[in-house]
Amino acid sequence: MTKAADPAGSSSSASVSYADEVTRLLWPQPWTEPHHTRRRQRSTSVTRDSYVFPHRANPRLLVPADVPGSFTMLKRLGNDRSRFARPIRAAAQWSGRSGLFKVTRWPVLRVSSTAPGADSIETYLGDNLAQSVRAGVVLGPRRVNQKPVLQLFGTDGTVLGFAKIGHNQLTAGLVRREAASLADVNARAPRHFRVPRLLHHGQWSGLDVLVMSALVSDPRLTVPFDTRVAAMRELAEATAREPAPLGTSSYWERVGRDSHRLAATPQGPRLAGAIESIESGSAGVELRLGGWHGDWGTWNMGMGGPEGAEDGRPDGTVLQLWDWERNDPEVPIGFDALHLAAQLVRPGHEDQLRQQEHFLGVVPQVLNQLDADPEHHELTLHLYLLEMGLRYTDALQHGATPVLRRRLDWVLELLELLLEQPHPTPSEGRP
Repeated sequence: MTKAADPAGSSSSASVSYADEVTRLLWPQPWTEPHHTRRRQRSTSVTRDSYVFPHRANPRLLVPADVPGSFTMLKRLGNDRSRFARPIRAAAQWSGRSGLFKVTRWPVLRVSSTAPGADSIETYLGDNLAQSVRAGVVLGPRRVNQKPVLQLFGTDGTVLGFAKIGHNQLTAGLVRREAASLADVNARAPRHFRVPRLLHHGQWSGLDVLVMSALVSDPRLTVPFDTRVAAMRELAEATAREPAPLGTSSYWERVGRDSHRLAATPQGPRLAGAIESIESGSAGVELRLGGWHGDWGTWNMGMGGPEGAEDGRPDGTVLQLWDWERNDPEVPIGFDALHLAAQLVRPGHEDQLRQQEHFLGVVPQVLNQLDADPEHHELTLHLYLLEMGLRYTDALQHGATPVLRRRLDWVLELLELLLEQPHPTPSEGRP
């Protein structure tokens, strides 16, 4: 197998679109170079046509042109904070279902092969799912941890599931971690939430491939506060440990290993200094550890059908949770609640200091939701900021974005501020 290209790599020519790069990855030679056209032809076993949305200069979705029902992918397009997003999506989906798109000159990305049965991600997935597969591609914005996500269809338009593609050291590791997490969490049969079922995990053409079932949620429904808290509690308690000294925990050993691995980075000395400061004052603190999702946010959850849930809400819905690549069964309890609150801070925003003060002010409230010991609120906050500092520093080794750099600067600066200056613990409140 040849080494897979890195679609997020900085060496890619600026003249080559992200959509082209990912297409080459998934339909390698002998498939042709991706070709952009506005003239669709009937797809065959050796031709793949995909509509490019929203347009060629800003590709976010590659929608299979020959699959009935593939326009359901458009619900992933756009930001719902815009009042125009939903009406535009609805109009596009209607036109796709009605067949009007067949006569438009919408941008199409085409690959073809002179060899019937030429190897591709679709043939690999078809062999493992025991049926013909068509793949739509969710590209998303370029990020260092961005992975192509595939929405998988049968030739009749049935949604078969989703696949994630690990294409470099960072993303392959995340794909493997999510595969293990899905198997583990599902084995625990959670009562207050549902996660995708693991359908397949393997390697193809130098790529890690994870296939999971689809979760159905209604974007019009908000996640109730009590539902979110109940799920966080269940996840934390599922692997909870009795309080034990921080310095002797496997969690702290892992933190040390991560810091050592990143020692040569520009942030390495700062991370090591924070660890030394925390350890000198808190190594003997008996802290309760449990599980966390790892990226607990509104973007990774929704309310949907219970599929036999034991503890669904009266309206028949249950919380659906996806993106488990950062799941860890042993961290200080409260990390998920802190992560959700921390997303309200936008580093580099003109209102950053006010946002930061608000975040610090709500720490006691969000940690109390998970019954974290008030005496350990300050330490838990320090450890959360350290965790994110390690994560963002690691991600920077695989490529940098301005957003990631600003986020890393913020967590490290706040952590150093809290460690260096006398400061009231969050559990004591703030003026």
